[in-house]
Amino acid sequence: MQRPDTFSPHAGFVLTKAGHLSDFDEKVAISLYQPLIGPIAMALYLSLWQEVKDRALVTDRRLQLWLLDLLDIDIDQLFNARVKLEAVGLLRTYTQVDSLGRYYAYELYAPVAPDAFFKDDLLGLLLYDKVGEKRYDELVGQFSLKPVRRPEWQEITASFLDVFRFDHDLSKEPPAVVAAKSDMTQKEATRPRLGTGGGYDWALVKAMLANSNIQAGQLATHQEALYQIAGFYGIQPPDFARLISRATDVMTGKINLSQLRRLAEQGYTRAQPHAQPTTTTAPPKVASADEALLQKAKSMPPRQFLTAAKQAKNVRMYPANNELRAVQQLSERNVFDAPTINILIDYILRTNDSINQALLDAIANSWLKANVNSPEAALKQISDFEKQKASGQKRRQGSAKGPRQEKLPDWAQAGYKPKKETISETDKKILAEQMKKWKELNEQGGKTDGGHA
Repeated sequence: MQRPDTFSPHAGFVLTKAGHLSDFDEKVAISLYQPLIGPIAMALYLSLWQEVKDRALVTDRRLQLWLLDLLDIDIDQLFNARVKLEAVGLLRTYTQVDSLGRYYAYELYAPVAPDAFFKDDLLGLLLYDKVGEKRYDELVGQFSLKPVRRPEWQEITASFLDVFRFDHDLSKEPPAVVAAKSDMTQKEATRPRLGTGGGYDWALVKAMLANSNIQAGQLATHQEALYQIAGFYGIQPPDFARLISRATDVMTGKINLSQLRRLAEQGYTRAQPHAQPTTTTAPPKVASADEALLQKAKSMPPRQFLTAAKQAKNVRMYPANNELRAVQQLSERNVFDAPTINILIDYILRTNDSINQALLDAIANSWLKANVNSPEAALKQISDFEKQKASGQKRRQGSAKGPRQEKLPDWAQAGYKPKKETISETDKKILAEQMKKWKELNEQGGKTDGGHA
């Protein structure tokens, strides 16, 4: 992941925490999370916990240069460590610009409990890949609980109300107790998420593939790439499960992603009538063209939107293979959601008949630099750019009216004829005397030179 220019050593940072870190949490972090994120990210995590205060003040900020000196790392290493902590759910980052400049707010989270860690498909599988089977089994044994309990035992544990009594009505809590409940609310520890695939019905996909020869863990391993393919083509879980089964190698049980993409494209192409515009129900009336575009962008997967955008220019137009690859590669980078990609497609096709990879990447990178993260933000970025461009064109047009026209003298005008002026008798005498003196001087100079030129 590339570091944005705004993430610099001279940007400030403040610390806040969503919970508390116990000694056991620290042990879990070092044993289970450090193999995933590496020692630098773990050193950053533990250092931030040492510095965090109960109350975070925006004005009580430090420069990130302080972290670089503390950990003896450069700004790129700090950024990589930060995003690794974010990816595994140990950190959330917020940013803002105020009168003192840009600053980041780092919100610290405690690790999830060991049982939740090993039950999580992403964390558990990644740990297995990092440390290998032997070390993985050792860690499972280290954090496994084996309660001493026999089936013939009869529980006689006393309940809370068996032991304690209250002198007041339990239905009416004192204000201080109510306030404490709010103040003590702790945010739930986060878990890593893959793209925007949280709402996709992976359970149904997994259930439909239960009797196939797919290797265990393949869905979890490729879930991000799988979601991007499903999202790009708008494939529903039952159809997607069938495509995954067809793209799974019979001998190894592994998913062939390239074959899956080809099958998805073939399925989409066969389902679309050739050279026929997509017919949809008329959308509800909206207040502006931008709102209409937003509705359309949010209602279609990029593959369908690209076809519709091309056919809007001419019903016989279609996306070329290089256009499909360019848009699909952008989708798989997971830097924009599908509606934002659709806005980008629309923007390029407004003035171009096809999508060029270089142009697509150039605009995408400019949007990333401007922190565009939604279709609404994309539309605002387009509007701001168009206003800036129009302003520049207006200035250029003002200077393009040509250089300032200086008035030419009479003698330089076309068809100029000198005016004839009458000379007075007095002027004639003065001129004759001047010519006579000049002639005499010229003759005297010739004699002095001895007759030589």
